[in-house]
Amino acid sequence: DAAIRFAEAEKDLARPTVTVLGAAGFLPLINSPGIASRYEGVALNLDFPVFNGHLFSARRSAAVYRANEAAQRLRDAQERIARDVRVAWASAMNAFQRIDVTAQFLRQAALALDLAQGRYNLGLASIVELTQAQLNVTQAEIENLSAKYDYQTQNAALQYSAGVLR
Repeated sequence: DAAIRFAEAEKDLARPTVTVLGAAGFLPLINSPGIASRYEGVALNLDFPVFNGHLFSARRSAAVYRANEAAQRLRDAQERIARDVRVAWASAMNAFQRIDVTAQFLRQAALALDLAQGRYNLGLASIVELTQAQLNVTQAEIENLSAKYDYQTQNAALQYSAGVLR
């Protein structure tokens, strides 16, 4: 907005200017009969910017270009913010969907552990198979908690990008 006002001010330089100056006074130490002890004067100066080597038009063009640059920077910032919000939203949605996937993985690992425990109790599986099933459950729990943490992180990033958090 200031750049636009500056461009308008540069455009106004091409208009004529009028300057009025007045002066009046008293000279108490002058006792000469030919010189008056009081004086007054008015001056009027009218300036038409005709031959200035296109200085004002160049300054006006430069100011317009600066105003356009400021408007473009504003548009770029708006688009960058909108892009950041879209990327943060997509990341948050991806993290949210990952919670369901890891929860399903945890359910499958728990089911496999129950099956391995039953096979071990019947003597049909070794301790290695049971331990591997327990490890899979632990990994699934870690992945599920990691997915929940990632969702919270991405949700906070989305709120920050949207301007909710400062």
